[in-house]
Amino acid sequence: MLKLLIADDEKYDRDSMLSMLTTAFADHLEISEAKNGREAIEIAERIRPDIIITDIKMPGINGLKAIQEINKFLPNTYFIILTAYDYFDFAVEAVKNNVKQYILKPFSRTEIIEKIKEAVNFVNSEKEKRRQEIENQEKLYTLLPILENELSYSIINDTLYLIDYQTYKGYLGLDFKNGYSIVAQLKEAPKDENFKFHLGEYVKEYINHRYKAIGSYLFTDKLVYFIQLKNLEEEINIETKMEIKQNAVTLAVDIKREVKKNFGVFLYIGIGMCYGGFELLHKSYEEACSALEHKSEDKGIYYFGDINTTGKSQNIDREKVALFKAVKQYIIDNIQEEIDLEKTAAKFNLSPYYFSRTFKEILGFNFSDYINIVRINKAKDFLITTSMAIKDVCYSVGYSEPNYFSKVFKKYSGVSPTEFKHSKT
Repeated sequence: MLKLLIADDEKYDRDSMLSMLTTAFADHLEISEAKNGREAIEIAERIRPDIIITDIKMPGINGLKAIQEINKFLPNTYFIILTAYDYFDFAVEAVKNNVKQYILKPFSRTEIIEKIKEAVNFVNSEKEKRRQEIENQEKLYTLLPILENELSYSIINDTLYLIDYQTYKGYLGLDFKNGYSIVAQLKEAPKDENFKFHLGEYVKEYINHRYKAIGSYLFTDKLVYFIQLKNLEEEINIETKMEIKQNAVTLAVDIKREVKKNFGVFLYIGIGMCYGGFELLHKSYEEACSALEHKSEDKGIYYFGDINTTGKSQNIDREKVALFKAVKQYIIDNIQEEIDLEKTAAKFNLSPYYFSRTFKEILGFNFSDYINIVRINKAKDFLITTSMAIKDVCYSVGYSEPNYFSKVFKKYSGVSPTEFKHSKT
């Protein structure tokens, strides 16, 4: 029910309007009265009316002055001026103060009811618009973390080609013309997933005080962040490179200190090199993971550019990364088949224990999570680019049971396959 305030110093006119409007709008309007401008302002502050009918000529604070004051705290109120003086000056002043209608005295029942009908329709329409705007904003704010996670996973897995990442960047307000990755690992296993989530959120918020960044820490054993730098020159000179490195190391030092102070845990942090172009962030991520391979008890921050000159150990890391790139490709090529950890390890002449441990180190996921992520990304590709039924998509990416497929899809995407498909059409 909308609220309407009648402000008029003439009791007869107030009573006449009150009688007409109560009869015509009993189920739609809650009507209040004010006998002068000051009282209109006071009542408006208390009841916050949607529609105000006010006389222009009133003792003390006149109608136009009352409208000016009420506009300060109720800018969306629908104002109708009531006057026996059809003066141009009043009309000009009324327009300045956002008055929507005017009624000349003496008024007829038909006229006033028609004007109020217009006012009610207008106010209800504006309320619906605002409701829709708020609902859309709420949907967007709910969707943004899902987009951020999906974008981060795609960078980590080097599968940007499976999503419309340019659109994701637009929604998230990112360009990543220059950026790098930092990867943090707890010295000891996290107490539980909730602890790791709260820690991951805290670190991301801390980074966002200085830079725009996205992160992933739900389905990885590490905390992974991609940090956007302000636009740099196409050719980055040595001084700029040194400044980027120093700023990255300083950020990592500050993160370690704040996490130790607020959570009581120790972080190892690997830092990848800065690259121009969103598509190269995966390379920086791999470098940050590689830098973490050199962690030691007496040091907690490792910059890939420093490790790159250490010789033999770096060559070993490169061989390991190359081997697991081949593992990644094997998984992608055979995603429709049943993929087993032991059989995959044997195919690459590795023990299951070494394979499982190194898989996590290099790719940032345990084996089963990675298989699911690749399958779900492939499923999304089918849902976007083909008209395949969801059941057929399920079988095409290696799942044998549609209900289980839907459950896994929602776990890794935040929405069901049906909801995802509708959001892309």
